[in-house]
Amino acid sequence: MDERGGKTRRDVNRKHLNEFQRCQSRAYRAYFSAIGPEQLHLQILATLPAFQRRGHASSLCKWAMELVRKDALKDMSVMASPMGYHLYKWLGFDRVGTFYVQVPGEEERLVLQAMMYRPVILPEETMVEEVRITGDSQCVVV
Repeated sequence: MDERGGKTRRDVNRKHLNEFQRCQSRAYRAYFSAIGPEQLHLQILATLPAFQRRGHASSLCKWAMELVRKDALKDMSVMASPMGYHLYKWLGFDRVGTFYVQVPGEEERLVLQAMMYRPVILPEETMVEEVRITGDSQCVVV
């Protein structure tokens, strides 16, 4: 247990975990609850350090974003950590607010960004299908 941080790990500190959950719940109500159930909320996305920068997180997000578009949901929301903020911004999420997690009596605080992806859903009559033939293969772009 000491090899992985043991009692010094912040994610196993009960006070920090309780405050994180309390603040995240308040932020969710403030920024996303009015939308209702017609959204997909990304709760936690993490990649082991040895597998970072290989596109795993962005692939999962793009898959979920496609589900939002196909199911005609209103949006996909996430509470972005400082590390994840740039990924979500790159993927087209907009920042809708900022909130802080701070255990009373401690100086350190975590700054999180409430972010939202709103798909652009075109009416069927405006969708254009293009077919390109290259060699023996066919590529369809919609």
